[in-house]
Amino acid sequence: MIENVHHLIKKLSPLMEEESEIFRELALFFGHGAKIETDREDLSKFLGRKRLYRIIRLAGASYKDCAYQLIDNYPEALESLGMLRYYKSPTSKIEWEEIEKAEIAIGGELTMNAYGWQPDAWTAFENSAPVTDAQNPYEMVALIAFDFGD
Repeated sequence: MIENVHHLIKKLSPLMEEESEIFRELALFFGHGAKIETDREDLSKFLGRKRLYRIIRLAGASYKDCAYQLIDNYPEALESLGMLRYYKSPTSKIEWEEIEKAEIAIGGELTMNAYGWQPDAWTAFENSAPVTDAQNPYEMVALIAFDFGD
């Protein structure tokens, strides 16, 4: 399955290096292990022509805290063309209600701004590694695409 994702990324973005951080994160997001199945069509939308990519890693006391960090500290993220997000659980059990609170916070902010992300998708992964930051055990990773013009 992961080989198919790698092949698809290379097909859609032939110049993207497999060792790059964005390639690895896309392979994770669309690969095996996501608790919400991801749509491969979102990958083709995300890897559009003339795009720049950015990865934002956030850790907080809750998923909602991570969402507000994204909104407050990375306003450019709200101006992006597309955003893929995933949440990592601090334990092997995912707290769906907490993720929902984070997504509501992001959605609430987007109603105040122009909203046209293509794609806009999220998923979650169970964390199998021990939490390294007891103060901020919740994690969100945002993959963002920007247009770099003609």
